[in-house]
Amino acid sequence: MAIAGGHNCSFVFSSRVGSIFRRFGYALAAFVLAVLVLSMAGCIGGKSSNQTQDDVLTITLWHPWGGSSKEKLASVVREFNRTHSEFHVRASFCPTDLDSSQKFFTSVAANKPPDVTFVAGDQTAAYAEQGALQPLDSFIKEAGIRPEDFFTPCWLQSYYKNHVWSMAYCADPNFAFAWNKKVFRDCGLDPEKPPRTIAEVDKYNDIISRVDGDKITRIGIIPWQQFSSANATFTWGWAFGGSFFDPKSNKITCNEPKVLKAVEWMVSYGKKYDITKVNAFASGFGSRDQNPFYTGQIGMTCLFISQLEDIKEYAPNLDYGLTFIPAPPDGEQNSSWVGGWCLAIPKGSKHPKEAWEFIRWCCRDPKGTTVVCRIQGLLPGYRKSPYLDEVRHKPGYDQFVRILELSKHQRPRMPAQSFYMGALNRAIDYSLYGTLTCKQAMDNAAKDTQRELNLRLAGGR
Repeated sequence: MAIAGGHNCSFVFSSRVGSIFRRFGYALAAFVLAVLVLSMAGCIGGKSSNQTQDDVLTITLWHPWGGSSKEKLASVVREFNRTHSEFHVRASFCPTDLDSSQKFFTSVAANKPPDVTFVAGDQTAAYAEQGALQPLDSFIKEAGIRPEDFFTPCWLQSYYKNHVWSMAYCADPNFAFAWNKKVFRDCGLDPEKPPRTIAEVDKYNDIISRVDGDKITRIGIIPWQQFSSANATFTWGWAFGGSFFDPKSNKITCNEPKVLKAVEWMVSYGKKYDITKVNAFASGFGSRDQNPFYTGQIGMTCLFISQLEDIKEYAPNLDYGLTFIPAPPDGEQNSSWVGGWCLAIPKGSKHPKEAWEFIRWCCRDPKGTTVVCRIQGLLPGYRKSPYLDEVRHKPGYDQFVRILELSKHQRPRMPAQSFYMGALNRAIDYSLYGTLTCKQAMDNAAKDTQRELNLRLAGGR
């Protein structure tokens, strides 16, 4: 007897209980009821939410993207599902803002998390500290995965308190230093010779910049404009030879001398051109085809890898070059750092083995990493991915591959990373507007972040 629908099942079940007891003795009735319950179990619960119509297990993946990024991820998932018959993945959007993803943490607390989730690499420690992730150590050991299989920053960002909590879905080499060759030619500079030192950056900036009265019409570089002031601080701070965190003592070090020197250099541009005038100039910037570097309003900038595809689409005729971040003589030459998204298994995942297989395929499998990077225009954290050979000599990507292979840094692995980013953003603002000196601002950022870190390590957050 086939019965569909949970409510119909409940009605049929309750209406028959009485007749069974009336027609049979209690012992026989109990047996008949047991058979009836078992035969109707699927009816009462319906199909499991983790089952497709073809009885193939479906696991849930939460991601933070919309627009074209969402569609690209959907293509990755479709390819995984096409090549895996044991189970399928269903991707769903889940908004996230670093380590304050309310929906995600609520789902973990309610023991109803997704099976697998994206987490920003620098937030892995925070998620782990809050008990929201499962360690991957046993899966990694069984799969024979070794730390040296990955670029060092990609592996380290996932490693916290002697456990691996996530795996690098992509590697974001931050950043390539870009110069607009047309602007260089127009200004009498050799378009094939980018600046190699901070002194040359300053020199080229003076030649490129144009100020008409109270209005800036072109500028060589705006050092703090790198997706965020915090990211700019990391970038230039490491280039100047500084450090931001001592993992042995859990000490925040953003106010140490070389980082402070980098901040003072960044802020000097705000003082030289008047921060209000720089802001007025920047307020006219657009995005995509109106990016100021593409239009020649800025001659030099730090470029993110995703902008390679933007340039192809929105500025196909842009004549530009890419090189390493310039550094002072006593700084770190060819300096860079790596960010990127990771995949992790939330605590309470109902299908961790299947979740791990999806993670392994995306992050460590030669075919999977190639699929991910081809579709999404990314670089893999897995250093043996065949995709790296595909793009090693591809214009634009070739420089990012070189940067990735030489990268030494990732943002500090500690659970107050998002707070740290905010503190650095505020410190640069205070310094640019003269509210505080650079030293005062960076001392405050170090002190405030240290307090937050200590609180989180003590279990206060």
